[in-house]
Amino acid sequence: MLLQNFLLSRAKAELSPHIHHLSKNHGAINQSIKKIITYIDSIVLECEGATTKDYLTKRKYEALETVLSYLVQEGYSQVKQDRISKKSGISKPVINYVFNWLQDLGVCQQIKVRRHGKIAPSVYILTIHNNYLKIIEYFKIKWAVAIDVCSTFTRFLKNKISKKTVVTDHDDMQKNKLETLSSLDLFNIEEQSKPAVDHEAKEKYNRLQDLNDYLSADQKKAYYYILSQGVTYLSENDAYTIALRLPPDMDSMGTSAKWAFKDCVEWFYSNKADISAPAHFIKMFGQKLKINQERRNSDVQKKLSLIGKKSDSKLVIYKFFEENN
Repeated sequence: MLLQNFLLSRAKAELSPHIHHLSKNHGAINQSIKKIITYIDSIVLECEGATTKDYLTKRKYEALETVLSYLVQEGYSQVKQDRISKKSGISKPVINYVFNWLQDLGVCQQIKVRRHGKIAPSVYILTIHNNYLKIIEYFKIKWAVAIDVCSTFTRFLKNKISKKTVVTDHDDMQKNKLETLSSLDLFNIEEQSKPAVDHEAKEKYNRLQDLNDYLSADQKKAYYYILSQGVTYLSENDAYTIALRLPPDMDSMGTSAKWAFKDCVEWFYSNKADISAPAHFIKMFGQKLKINQERRNSDVQKKLSLIGKKSDSKLVIYKFFEENN
């Protein structure tokens, strides 16, 4: 996608009056960034089995928040990466990585710009934003840009529509017919008088809060491992409860704990607990851990005894030579 002689000032004059803008209240931008990252979390969790904060390095996560601060206000922006780097103190390669990563996720679209034949700063469009369709329409009509609606937006839109309550009242049905996509608070970025609550997104957000507040790093790894395995008889809630009851420093317990944990997960592929899956899992984990530790200790003792025997035999031979001398 290439845009010739684009002027941001013209776009602001023509497009800005027709799109939603964030509240100027203190903290509105930060709150919107958090909401956008919640939606990104759902994508990263599905692809990588981790949250955005766990997947990115600390510096890249800071760069993500910085980049979103430019995009979240209207849903698009044209800004030099050098300027973002200078203003934030984050290196340009890291800023560039974040832009490319967002494009790979389908969260951001880039329109390259040429002004008088020279390279100019690109326009970046945030696909998970309430203004997205109007922005796409504007660039198609006013600037003749061949840009398609991103599949990420389509997927979120499909999920949103499928969750809308079926309306039976005639007046409400007539009202819904007149409702346009531009009036939907699809991504719940802006506060409205009667916001449509996306229960699934809210539950995911609450769960992420629980993970950060109550689980250690090792417990979070266990939680995501269970989810990534697609275990037949363990639900997401089971995975969280199990992770919460596991030792918070499981990695320090060595391979005995790791083997016991993986064995328990595999058991639930084809077996169902009679009463409580988490309780059965933790009981079985304790038993397997004990067996593994006893076996490991036994192996260590055997190795030590063999080393002792070898040392004794050398000592006898040494004395034998001394006596003969």
